[in-house]
Amino acid sequence: MTPPGVLRHPAAHVVLVGMPGSGKTTIGAALARRLGRPFLDTDAEIERRSQMSVRALFARDGETAFRVAERELIAEVTAEARPMVIAVGGGAVIDVENRARLGRAGQVLWLRARPATLSARLGAAADRPLLAADPDGALERLAAEREAAYREAAGGRVIDADTATPSEVVEAALQALLERVQVEVPGRRYEVVIGPGARRELAAQLPRSARRCVVVTQAGIDLDIDPGIPATRVEIGAGERHKSLSSVEACCRAFVAAGLTRSDVVIGLGGGLVTDVAGFAAASYHRGVAVVHVATTLLAQVDAAIGGKTGVNLPEGKNLVGAFWQPEAVLCDTDALASLPEREWRSGLGEIAKCAFLGVAGLEQAPLVDQIAACVAKKAEVVGVDERESARRVILNYGHTLAHALEAAGLAESLTGAPNELRHGEAVAIGVLFAARLAERLGRIDAARVAEHRRVLDAYGLPATMPPGADLDELVAAMHRDKKATKGLTFVLDGPAGVEAVADLDELIVREVLGECLAESAATAAAAR
Repeated sequence: MTPPGVLRHPAAHVVLVGMPGSGKTTIGAALARRLGRPFLDTDAEIERRSQMSVRALFARDGETAFRVAERELIAEVTAEARPMVIAVGGGAVIDVENRARLGRAGQVLWLRARPATLSARLGAAADRPLLAADPDGALERLAAEREAAYREAAGGRVIDADTATPSEVVEAALQALLERVQVEVPGRRYEVVIGPGARRELAAQLPRSARRCVVVTQAGIDLDIDPGIPATRVEIGAGERHKSLSSVEACCRAFVAAGLTRSDVVIGLGGGLVTDVAGFAAASYHRGVAVVHVATTLLAQVDAAIGGKTGVNLPEGKNLVGAFWQPEAVLCDTDALASLPEREWRSGLGEIAKCAFLGVAGLEQAPLVDQIAACVAKKAEVVGVDERESARRVILNYGHTLAHALEAAGLAESLTGAPNELRHGEAVAIGVLFAARLAERLGRIDAARVAEHRRVLDAYGLPATMPPGADLDELVAAMHRDKKATKGLTFVLDGPAGVEAVADLDELIVREVLGECLAESAATAAAAR
C-alpha cells in the first residue's frame, strides 16, 4: 500500500468536458466500451445518489450547494485507482480546484460544438436549470464564459463534436488520447506511440514487406494484439536467468520453424526482458530482421524498449552480450499496466524519477501518459545524438552505477531471482540518491539539491535506503567493473552544468559516502525492529 501523502500511481483516467449537448454522455459511454473501462457521468451519479434530478437539486438547494457536491464527487472519482472514462457536468471546469484536479487525473478531452448545434440537440432544455429561461441566449453566454476554462482543462486536446457523427467523434477521441514521439537516429526514424489502446496501431506500424511474424512473449502476458498477418507465438521464461543466449537460440530456431525471412518481422510483447531478448534475436537472425515492441510494463515503456539497446546475460555478469538494434516502432499501451504488480510499478517509477534530474520538468503532477511521453522524448533526444553510447547517452545511466553493483551483489534483479530482492527501478532510485550525496561531497551540488532528490523519490514512494546484506567492499569492487569505469571509478553525477559522467573519482571518497549510506540504513533497520 502506498504510504499516506505519497504520490500513488500516475493517474490514467479519460475525462470529457464540454457544454450541455456536446455529447459527453453518449461519447463517453462509447469510448469506455472501446477502451474496456467503466464509465461515469458525474451529473448522473449525483442524481443516483440523491434520488433527485439536477434541476430539482438546483431548485431545492441552489447552484452553490450543487457545485459543492459536484466538487466532492470529482475529488472522489478521480482518486479511483482503476482507470475510468469520466464525463463531468458542463459547469464543473469553472471551478479552479476542479480544473486542477481533472488535469492531474488523466487526459482531458474537450468536446466542442457551436451554440446553435447545442441548441438544436437540446430542444427546449426543460431539464437544464441554467438554460430553462432562454436556452439559445444562455448557451451563447455560457459557451463564451466557459471557453477559456475548457481550453485550459483540455490542454490542447479538442475534439470537433459539431458536425462529426458520434462514431467519428469516438475515433477522433481515441487518436487524441495517443501521444507520438519520434526517435531519430542516423539514417532512420521510428515512432513511439503511447496511450490507452496504442496496441491497436500494431498492424499499421509493421513493415510493408512483412508477410508473417513471430511474437516473442512470456506465459501470462495475455494482452490481445492483432498484427494483421499470420503470427507464431514463442514464449521465453520469466526472470533474469532466462535473459540468456539459450533463450535467443530458442527464439531463432522458432523463427526458422515459422519460415521467417529477412523481409518479415519479430514482435516483442512484454517487459524489458522480452524486448531485450526479442531485439537481440532479431538483430542476430539473418544478420538482422525488423522488430516492433509492444511494451507491457512501465519500465519497458519509459526506458527498456526505447533506444535500440538489446542484450542478454552470461554467468559472469548481466548484459555482457548484445547489440544496438533499433525497432521499427514501439507501442506503449497504458491499458497493459492496469494489472501490473506494485513492485513492477515502482520499478518503472524509479526510471521516471531519474528523468526528473535529466531536465524533464513537471513530471510528478502530470497524468500517466504525459509522464511516459516526456521520459520517452528525453531518451529520444539523447539517443538521437549518441546512439551507441559513446558520450552523451551515458547520462541515461544516472543512478545506475550503484544499481548495477547491487544487482551484481545479488541484491537486485539477480540471476537467481530471490523473492525479496530489489527491482531494477528501485535499485536505480537508491543509486540516484547515492549519486546526489556523492556529488554533494565533491562540491558539485548543495544540500538543497540533495533534499530535492529525496523529495522526488519520496513523492513516488521509492526506497532510498540500502538493502540488508549490502557489503561495502563487494559493492566497490562491482563499481570498478562497471562498463563506464574505463578511467577509474566513474559515476554519472549532478552538477552546475547538469548531469554528466565524471571519471577517475577518489575511491576513498566513494567508500566514505557509501559507508555512511550503509550505516544509516542499518540504523534505520535496527530502529524498525
